[in-house]
This record gives sequence, structure tokens and C-alpha cells, in this order.
Amino acid sequence: MDLRHLKSMLAVIEEGSLGKAAQRLNVSQPALTKSIQRLEEHLGVRLFDRLSRGMKPTFYAESLQGYAKAACIGMAEAETRIASLRNGTEGVLTVAAPPQIATDLLPHILVRLSEERPKLQVRIVSQNKNLFTDLVDGHFDLVVGMLYDELPGEALAKQWLFDDKLVLVMSTKHPLAKRKSFEPKELLAEKWVFADGDTWNQRRLRLYFEQSGLPLPFGRMECRNPAVLKSVVEVSDFVTVIARLGVEKEVKAGLLKTVDLPSPLMQRPIGVVRREGEPLSPAAKSFVKMAEDICRERYPAAG
Repeated sequence: MDLRHLKSMLAVIEEGSLGKAAQRLNVSQPALTKSIQRLEEHLGVRLFDRLSRGMKPTFYAESLQGYAKAACIGMAEAETRIASLRNGTEGVLTVAAPPQIATDLLPHILVRLSEERPKLQVRIVSQNKNLFTDLVDGHFDLVVGMLYDELPGEALAKQWLFDDKLVLVMSTKHPLAKRKSFEPKELLAEKWVFADGDTWNQRRLRLYFEQSGLPLPFGRMECRNPAVLKSVVEVSDFVTVIARLGVEKEVKAGLLKTVDLPSPLMQRPIGVVRREGEPLSPAAKSFVKMAEDICRERYPAAG
């Protein structure tokens, strides 16, 4: 059934004559008559009685009127909805990230994205394990995370945003807080609190010491949660290694001190990962563009 025929029928019912209905629809009267006739042929019933003073809807037309209105309104709403989805102004976007990035980077992106596209709903998933396998399986639209070398290249596409770094972190009251650099051997005697040995950070730190022919220092405490690591360091003379992104607030507040460890092993490329060969939706494109802008502003070296 052609929606245009239903609109023709509704116009005739509401205007009471072919002439007024044709004027309202901005079509010729013969064209409107043909539209009504085609609808009658399709339904197999007469929709109007032709009177000298106009058109009177039959029982069939009156019965169809409510359905026709609902169909026309529903199609108009559907067209508006599709246009919004096509333009990325509405819809749902699911983004996943490890907890540190979800806490320290995504809020800056999401707030600005929400201001520009207030009808777009973004769902955030914060997790460490199975990020990329879950992405391949379709649980998320995008992942913002570290661009590991071992990502399955055939299944996933990477887009670099900026380079984060692992840094040595200590309290501003630590005896070594005024130092700007250290040799690896100088750090052996420090009191260390570590993430557990299965993390990327810990593996890189182990390689950092091994390259100097040294063992990994003894860890008096272990915890995977960066918030716990920072809290221990802040109230003691312990040291740890955390991504710079994760300690920006504490450094600005004067609670923690960071020192660069001059090694390419400490570099952490951060980016957006998506499924290879699958076109980005307009909403996803908007998110990626916003992420690029935010990272360029916060980390000028990324530009």
C-alpha cells in the first residue's frame, strides 16, 4: 500500500472536497482522483460517495482513517529517526576502555561529545580483560586503550591518539623527590609497591632493569588497582611505576611527584581500536573526532 494514497485519502476526508484537498497537497485534481482510485482498487472497496457538494467518506474510509493517520505519523517519525542516526545526532554508542583510561581520559571526551550531540547515548564499559576479543565479538563499537603490538591485526584496526608513558611515582615528601633522574641501580634499594606480575606495566619494568643487567627490585606490596598504588605512595616513602595519564590530577594537586625513566620500554601508545573492515557509524566517527581533538589539546605532542 502506497503511503501517498493514504495521505490523499486523509486530505479528502479532512477537506471534504477534491479541489481543496488537491490544493492542500499541491497536486492536480486529476492526479488526486487517480490516487484515490488506486487505493480503492487495492482495497476492493469504495472509499467516498461523490456528492454535488463534495466527497463523503464511506464506512470503509472512516474505518481506515485512524490506521492511515498512524501510518503517516509513524513513517514521518521513522524518517526523522533514520536521519538522526545517519547524522550521528541520536542512537547508542558503546565504548570500552581499561579503568584508568575510562576514569582519566574518557570523561573529557564524553562531556564535550554530549554538549555537541545531546540526544546521542554513550554506554561506557570499564574492564581490563578480554577488551579486544569482546570487541571482535561485537560487544562494543570501539575500544580506547593501549595499542599493544600483539593486537590481532587482521581483525582489528588501530588509530593512534597520543603516547602516554610509565613514570616513577613517589610522594612529594619522599627523600628523592627533588631528583630529576635516576640510574636503574639507584632504584634497587627503594621500597617498591607493584602491580602484580601479569600486567603490561610490570613486564616492562622487569625488562627495564634486565637491560641494565639487574634483577627486578623486591616488591613489598602488590596490587593491580592503580588507585591503591597511588594511595600507598602518597602516605609513605614507597615508590611505584604508573602511567602518567593516571597521576595527572595528583601531580597538579602537589600530592605526588613523577620522574621519567629514559627508556622506550616506558612508552605506551594510546588509541582507538575498532573492527577491521566495518565502516564507522556517524556517531562513532563523531566520538573518534572528539577523541582526536581532546588528545591534541591535552597532549600537544600528539598533533
